[in-house]
Amino acid sequence: MPKGKCLTKDRKKDAIDKLKRIEGRIKGLIKMLEDDRYCIDILMQISSTHEALRVVGKGVIQNYLEVCATDGLNSKSKKIQQEIYNELMDVIYKYVK
Repeated sequence: MPKGKCLTKDRKKDAIDKLKRIEGRIKGLIKMLEDDRYCIDILMQISSTHEALRVVGKGVIQNYLEVCATDGLNSKSKKIQQEIYNELMDVIYKYVK
């Protein structure tokens, strides 16, 4: 399957917006550390930031399945279909946890 852009315009914008908010959270975490904030407060922010990243990843995976994988599986080329099946297995084992 050819590599390249695959996110829909709306999903790309949504992912970028979420990542910019996450970037703000990371800057906030740095400030919390610099200000010697309470460890539990820092851990709570790390946990919520991690979950926010998981939400972005979930959207990318959903887009991949709906657009990229579906196009490949509907291809008339058996080679492309097999490549998508292999790629799906990789996605399942590497990214879905």
